[in-house]
Amino acid sequence: MILKRGAEAEIRTAEFLGRSAVAKVRLPKAYRLPALDDDLRKTRMRTEARLMAEARAAGVAVPVLYDIDLQGHTITMEFVEGPTLKDALEAGGPQAAVLAREMGHVAGRLHRAGIIHGDLTTSNMVVRDGGIVMLDFSLGGKARDPESRGVDLHLLREALTSAHARARAYYREVLAGYREVLGAEADAVLAKVKEIESRGRYT
Repeated sequence: MILKRGAEAEIRTAEFLGRSAVAKVRLPKAYRLPALDDDLRKTRMRTEARLMAEARAAGVAVPVLYDIDLQGHTITMEFVEGPTLKDALEAGGPQAAVLAREMGHVAGRLHRAGIIHGDLTTSNMVVRDGGIVMLDFSLGGKARDPESRGVDLHLLREALTSAHARARAYYREVLAGYREVLGAEADAVLAKVKEIESRGRYT
C-alpha cells in the first residue's frame, strides 16, 4: 500500500524479516536519459543512507535502515509509529513547547554535524517516547556555511507559520533549543535567517 507519493519517491508499506517496515522507492523520470536517470537515483539513495547514518551518529533519532537495493532503487527501513510532530504541536499543551525546543535541538545537532536536511517540516518528524525521529533526508546534503544552515532554519520557520496557529511561540522554542546545541556558533546562522527573511520581503 502506498503511504505517501512525492515528486521523487513513493513510500510503501512493507515487511522485513517479520517486522513492519516502509519501502522508499525512487521513481524514474521519463524526461531523463535512462542511464542518467538510473545513476542519479542510485547516487541520491547512497547520499540519503549516508546522511541518515551520520545523523544517528550525531545524536539524532532516525529510522533503522534494513536494506538498500540499488538495482530496485529502494530503501527499506523501520516503520516509525507515533504521531507526526505537526499533529503533536496542534494538540497543544505543555508538551508542545517541550517538543518545539527539541525540534531546535534536532536542527542544531544536524547542523553541528555538517548536515543540511533540506526539508525541515513538522510533517517529517515523528514523536516517539517523548523525542523526535527525523524522517526523509532525500533533499539533504553536507554544508557548514551560515547561508545553507540559515536556509534550512528559514524553511522550518515557514513550515511552522503555514501549519500552526502558535507558530511564533514554537519558533522561539526552536531557536532556544538551537542555541543550546550550537552556542555562539548559532549567532551567524540566526543573523543569516533574518537576512533571508528580509530578502523575501523586498523581492
